[in-house]
Amino acid sequence: MKIIYGITKSNFGGAQRYVFDLARAAQERGHDVSVLCGGNGLLIQKLKAEHINVIPLDKLERDISISKEVSSFRQILKVLREEKPDVFHINSSKMGGLGGLAGRLTGVKKIIFTGHGWAFNEPRPDWQKILIKFFAWMTVLLSHKTICVSEKTKEQIARWPFIKNKLTVIYNGISRFSLDPSENKLLTVGTIAELHKIKGLDILLKAWSKFIRKHPARLLIVGEGEERENLENMAHNLGISGSVDFKGFVNDARSFLSHFDIFVLASRSENLPYAILEAGLAGLPVVATSVGGIPESIESGINGVLVPPEDSEALFSTLILLAEDNALRQRLGINLKASIQENFSFEKMVKQTFALYLTSSKNRSC
Repeated sequence: MKIIYGITKSNFGGAQRYVFDLARAAQERGHDVSVLCGGNGLLIQKLKAEHINVIPLDKLERDISISKEVSSFRQILKVLREEKPDVFHINSSKMGGLGGLAGRLTGVKKIIFTGHGWAFNEPRPDWQKILIKFFAWMTVLLSHKTICVSEKTKEQIARWPFIKNKLTVIYNGISRFSLDPSENKLLTVGTIAELHKIKGLDILLKAWSKFIRKHPARLLIVGEGEERENLENMAHNLGISGSVDFKGFVNDARSFLSHFDIFVLASRSENLPYAILEAGLAGLPVVATSVGGIPESIESGINGVLVPPEDSEALFSTLILLAEDNALRQRLGINLKASIQENFSFEKMVKQTFALYLTSSKNRSC
């Protein structure tokens, strides 16, 4: 098959990793693969290193600009007319909308959209949420099938008109990896996340400011983003800068998992984050907020601990519990690792996704 993957930005967050993994898997299986994306970020570097064809869109970016959207739409139309892909697999809101419409106008046989997350779950004014829902609905309508990365992701849109039969759930999947053992003697709590408000790192710092008074430890925050300066100032004002280490962007962030004793994700909104899957596969006990698809990977008290979002007290109490009970940490980590290996494998994700690509056009939803 000729497959084109499309995504708005070329940084390397969860959606970009998803595109990279699928594109590489498709190429390894002998398909003709290209990736259509905006910017000039790490995703493009990684794709080129794997000799995967990249088609850059110089005007496509996350911020809204009517002139740039029109220019990007024309570029996408041109690419689809020239390349005539069998499958156009689009990701992220803007590429989803522009790509879905372009795909329909050029008669692409199979348009797949993956909903990595719905922006209407983020803290926004009501009018913005309504507008975002409308465009999300239009994107799903334009696709032949929409992949939801969790049951919760599907549930949030399943009652919208005319789209029920278009939705399917395919969990994100990861391959096994090995980590070098760490010789840390000080208890280390860590997180891997983009430094954005939605990730709840301010809540983590509030909980940490109480935890560090009770237990000697260090907090490693791996990731970069627009909130870094605010978070560093917050850590300074709370008097915890000496125990918090902002590592910034790290190309192979999961290499830090061997340094962690406890993994925390305090997000306000999520779908099915790769960070939790990787932490689980590394055998770490995970504390996460009960949002989005996270409860589909973590059963609180069995293979991790779930806390309410925005609740620094619950997070603080849970950190104290895990810090003082090594046996509990080990049990939760072992159970989560077994669950991730069984339910969230990369091979399973690829098999289910490629099954959608191969579905006969006469059976697809219009």
